Amino acid sequence: RRQRQMCIRDRIKRILEITQQGLDAGIALIRKSKIKTKGQLFYRDQALTSERVRAEIHTEISQNGGIPCNTIVAGGEQACDPHERGHGRLKAHQSIIIDVFPRSESTGYFGDITRTVVRGKAPQAIQNLYQAVSAAQKTGLKQIRSGTKAIDVHQAVQNIFIELGYRTERHKGHMQGFFHGTGHGLGLEIHEAPGIGSVTQDTLQTGHVVTVEPGLYYPGLGGVRLEDVVVVQDKRPKKLTNYPHELEI
Repeated sequence: RRQRQMCIRDRIKRILEITQQGLDAGIALIRKSKIKTKGQLFYRDQALTSERVRAEIHTEISQNGGIPCNTIVAGGEQACDPHERGHGRLKAHQSIIIDVFPRSESTGYFGDITRTVVRGKAPQAIQNLYQAVSAAQKTGLKQIRSGTKAIDVHQAVQNIFIELGYRTERHKGHMQGFFHGTGHGLGLEIHEAPGIGSVTQDTLQTGHVVTVEPGLYYPGLGGVRLEDVVVVQDKRPKKLTNYPHELEI
């Protein structure tokens, strides 16, 4: 069983490397864009769009043995909806959520990484959101170990947001705050057991590969989500992702 777990871990680690290559290509494109009038982003004299960045990510993934799957590149107000893929022009000084989750062409396993970036200067409110999400993710990671109830990990993450004053509630017909699960199992499906959320009954076990992806979303301000992948162990989890956390680019 241990050998099988190691094989699965290695396969996921490989597709995560491809995921990171795609993410890197997309972020590099945003970084190279020029900030013009009214914060519009341009690359080679063309307006930079979610579609253009997504195409860059997909091309890189495809060339390295991955199959792109519905990559999210959502900026500004679009980033307030965790399931919005993103469309149209991207702007400077706003958060852009990039969530990349391709499948390996050779093994069928999935990768899943999310980063949030701002081209230019992040407003203080977005910086505060980012710091809160980062703190919540670190707290979640510290909770993950074999024998821990997944719901307790989720509650620890929620508690950080509550302590920092970020409320989750319905506002003008839409949810705002932190209103999705903290993470999920990753393998031959993009969402597998164990689920890490408010209604799960799962218990984490050694060898589980899970994501930790807290986020905050406030219409009128923007959204921030950070996601990394770890292997559950008896003590500290083993991190499989190795991509920097950098807000301003």
